[in-house]
Amino acid sequence: MVICIVAMVVFGILGIFSARYRKIAKEAFSCVSRMLTFRPCVTGFDDKVRSAVTAKLMKRSERLAGAFYRNFRLLSVIFTISFFLSAGYTAYTVYNLAVYGTCDPQNPQNCVINPTDPNSVICPYEGLSPNASVATIGSFRNIESATIEGKPAVYFFGTTWCPHCNWERPIFLNVTEKFSGFIDAKVTEIDLEQPATEMEIFKHYSTEGQIPLVVIGGKYFRVGSGESLGQGTEENVLTAILCKVTGDPIEECSEPAIKQLENGL
Repeated sequence: MVICIVAMVVFGILGIFSARYRKIAKEAFSCVSRMLTFRPCVTGFDDKVRSAVTAKLMKRSERLAGAFYRNFRLLSVIFTISFFLSAGYTAYTVYNLAVYGTCDPQNPQNCVINPTDPNSVICPYEGLSPNASVATIGSFRNIESATIEGKPAVYFFGTTWCPHCNWERPIFLNVTEKFSGFIDAKVTEIDLEQPATEMEIFKHYSTEGQIPLVVIGGKYFRVGSGESLGQGTEENVLTAILCKVTGDPIEECSEPAIKQLENGL
């Protein structure tokens, strides 16, 4: 009867779009409901499935059809378990995609659908040379040839023991939180184990391995902290750049101080 469970789900969904599947879905639902109340399935749904599949297999191989008919119960259990394991893993990857922006947070490069991968924002980022960048506000550098499409990836690279990183990190987190939903922000501590792709980004923009490093959409980056600017100015600079790359999505982007800095980018 376990095949009824899968059939109820599959044909229940198909029945929404086509009337031809509704009768089958109804039979499967009846079978499952009786099974859950410890009553025998009276529709014979599982026997219908076994007979229908066996008939099709007979056209190809009598031996294969016979093996399927004899082991139908076992194959039904295996298929049902596989179905729900697959459905569970699909739900897990969809959750990761919604929350983390990638179906595999530990190894983003393994995810086919990965909108937060920096290469989906600027492709390829390796083709953008930091040496060709020009100075802009807050000691940030601007790679003029770079363009940003979609949701920008925003990175902070530092270490847990670096005092300049410890000064910059909370400011970075505070500002990027305001743009939640409009950017994909990531804090990477390079003294801890990190994915190879993130370390490639770090080495690309900080060629001498200096920290802290802030990379915004691959287009704007700065090696070093904003301590010389002071906390207030540093927050405004980061806000202005994020407003620029996201199209001014928050109210703070319209403030005169932010707009003036943004106009300088």
